[in-house]
Amino acid sequence: MNEENIKTLLTEEKWTRATINNYTIPNFQELDVILNQIESPEELLEVKSICDEYLQKNKNSIIAMYLSGSIALRRRSLDYGNITNLIEMFNESKKYSIVEHLSLKVLERFEDKYVIRVLAACYEKLNREDDKFVLYERLVKVDYDETDLLQAIAERYISKNNKEKALFFYKKSLQRYLNAQNLPAVKDVWTILLRMIPDDFAYLLGLAQRVSTRFQGERTNQMLSQLYDVAVQKEDWDQGVNVLKTMLDTDPHSEWARERLVECYRQKYVGHSRLEACIEISNLTKAYRDVHSAIDDFEKNIAFDKGSFVFHKTWSIGRIRELSHENVVIDFSSKRNHSMSLGMAFSSLQVLPKHHIWVLKSVFPKEKLTEKFIGDVPWGLRTLISSHGNAATLKDMKAEIVPSILTVKEWTSWLSSAKKVLMSDPLIGFLPNDPDVFTVRETPISYEEKSLGIFRNEKRFYQKVRIVREFLVNGDPETEFFMEMVQYFVDQCTNYQMVNDQVISSYLFVDFLCDKYPFLERPNTVDFKHLYGLMDNIPKIFDAIDDSELKKSFIDNVVTVEDPEEIEKVLISLYPYYLTSYIMDTLRDQGRQKVIEDMFRNACRNYRENADLFTYLARTYDRKFWEKKIKVPFETLLTSELQLLDFAFNAIEAKKATNENRKIAKTLTTILFEERVVFDFLKGANEGSAQRVNFIVQRMQGLDQSRKIEVKHAILEKYPDFVFLGEEENSTEMVTSGLLVTQARYQEKQLELDRIMNVEIPENSKEIGAALSLGDLRENSEFKAAKEKQGILNTTMMRLTEEISRAVIVTQSMVDASKVSFGTEVVLKNNLNGNEDIYRIFGPWESNPAENTISYLAPFGAKLLNHTPGERFTFEINETKYDYTVVSISGLLV
Repeated sequence: MNEENIKTLLTEEKWTRATINNYTIPNFQELDVILNQIESPEELLEVKSICDEYLQKNKNSIIAMYLSGSIALRRRSLDYGNITNLIEMFNESKKYSIVEHLSLKVLERFEDKYVIRVLAACYEKLNREDDKFVLYERLVKVDYDETDLLQAIAERYISKNNKEKALFFYKKSLQRYLNAQNLPAVKDVWTILLRMIPDDFAYLLGLAQRVSTRFQGERTNQMLSQLYDVAVQKEDWDQGVNVLKTMLDTDPHSEWARERLVECYRQKYVGHSRLEACIEISNLTKAYRDVHSAIDDFEKNIAFDKGSFVFHKTWSIGRIRELSHENVVIDFSSKRNHSMSLGMAFSSLQVLPKHHIWVLKSVFPKEKLTEKFIGDVPWGLRTLISSHGNAATLKDMKAEIVPSILTVKEWTSWLSSAKKVLMSDPLIGFLPNDPDVFTVRETPISYEEKSLGIFRNEKRFYQKVRIVREFLVNGDPETEFFMEMVQYFVDQCTNYQMVNDQVISSYLFVDFLCDKYPFLERPNTVDFKHLYGLMDNIPKIFDAIDDSELKKSFIDNVVTVEDPEEIEKVLISLYPYYLTSYIMDTLRDQGRQKVIEDMFRNACRNYRENADLFTYLARTYDRKFWEKKIKVPFETLLTSELQLLDFAFNAIEAKKATNENRKIAKTLTTILFEERVVFDFLKGANEGSAQRVNFIVQRMQGLDQSRKIEVKHAILEKYPDFVFLGEEENSTEMVTSGLLVTQARYQEKQLELDRIMNVEIPENSKEIGAALSLGDLRENSEFKAAKEKQGILNTTMMRLTEEISRAVIVTQSMVDASKVSFGTEVVLKNNLNGNEDIYRIFGPWESNPAENTISYLAPFGAKLLNHTPGERFTFEINETKYDYTVVSISGLLV
């Protein structure tokens, strides 16, 4: 429907209060039908302009508001306020079904907080509680000021006996109360959680520590005291000790906490022969002794007990057999019943917990440990980290268990799983100044805190961007950890000396984050237009942006701030540095189809200067698109592709931009030869075009010889009498200096060579690397076997490469049944015994003497060649005489 029809529709509309009451959903659906008939973006914008202009004089026009707002929604533009106005109008008139219809139309595109609230209020009036709470859950995801609503959602899940969901929303509400510094509300939710999950002690302790950090003083010690009471009730003395240590971290002078810590230790180590002596030696009960030093001394002394495992640098692992106030007796594997003074034991022995990896290795067989490590990756990680002084890198872990527990291959598989666990396990963290050193924690570390630690230590700018993007998928943005990461990018784009890619990327990323999370404060001292105006070299800065989404955002902003007359020029200059359809789609949305066509033609014409761009366009858009849309003939496109391939080969030979030119050569070789584009062209080419294509192909220094031969044969199939430029004569006879082969065998050999080069040789290289890691090459059987295999593979590769380069593919038209030759079957009468012998003549690749398929290069096959029907001939091989008469010759399928 054109603009005039829209104007007629608007002028025929008569608006009264009764109009609203008479409106139904089908009335809007009829307008949707009208909109769906308009396909052109330009025409849609014109319709919106007509409606907006009409509304200036007729502000209550339902049709104009609906059409204008619907077009804005379709274009994902924020200018859909007219739909919101309609929602208000129908809500006031209590037309709730229409309010729902219009609201859902908005919410299909945008999570509009106002619309969600209006629709939720409608559902409440209609007693649609389930639908209302579905909207509440959507609302709390976009309105970060909502706190009490989270508790209401949690309480509803409690009423539905869904504890898991209720916990999720209680925890979310507590985090928001923390952010809002609302301690009374935090304590209320804490009490609920303490009642719901008393067994999740690690989480509760970690939560108490976070609250203690946020709110200093005795107000938070009450929460820790409550948690201590839970531990005592459960007689979980380990957790009781952990809570009391946390309290003493906050208040080292707390006599209450110190006294109860001693009580917990007495309960934990009840029956320990040296318990009271260790308490006395450490001065743990004495207020004058620093409490943390006293705790360290006590725990070091108490570790020495009968049955404890110890390590000695000479005698390795042992176990304490007897212990007195003066002596200790230890059973080492190589020195049983060894006695030493207690003082000597303290200085020379290292006490090992029973789960230490050295202890496990000394107690359990390798097979059992291998099974355990593979079957329980989290356990394996915690064991290795805690055994390494609670600070271990992946390199440390590998040294500990390869090859003593896992093989190199098993380690590779285990490592892949371990990396996922290291990021997801809340009880595994890392050192604050080194995220490569992992630690086991007593309290959980959140994904958010772990991400911030990695972010802080990451030096590469765009890797920081990727860390935040991953955080947005898995983490909670309502945390101080997220805010610190965002602030980094704010600082980057507001404090700078010159505008480079990181400054503009920081602005774009902050802009994106502020749109996604309204609670973030957008920096008001900088905007894209200002930064854009300070750029010295726009394409260079754009090229340096190493993030696809930020490149898209850059392009969108350029369209917004750039002079309309310059937009196309700027976008075309950026295209080589962002080889996707996005810039082309942007130009198309701007109605600049001619610019797109000119860009294609220019890239094809100036392929050297636009090598990456032309290669991308050639790979992405097929021949039909170039011919029909861009009006570039097939031969022109093909010639440019061949010339660029030749140029890339020459550049590689000259060692110029080797990596880039190898990529270009690989892509064009795939298009032209593997996807058969050259051969598709030759099927319809005249002799002159075929001559030109062949001339370019034959002069390419880097092109495989088999490709060149294949092109020649394709031309000869179409033009049997074709004379190649630079060759004195043409002959359809097979070249004896080449290796005659069938098409099927040729393809099989190519696949075999490809498998060797791209599968078997890389796998062999990995085997050699793995064998090298085992050390001592003199006794390393794995290394010797891998090196022997390497020699075989290299020899086979060279042989196949040489044979393929000499191969001449015999086509059906080349088979000559007038004489014994390649591709024929000959019936011979054996004049010595009167029998008839039948032989099929092929090449060495097809040869199978057991089936009477003979190679023309074999001594016997060579003696049969070129004889004709009725001809008698004799010959001798290895002192054996042969006497044959040719009965018949027939051609075979090749």
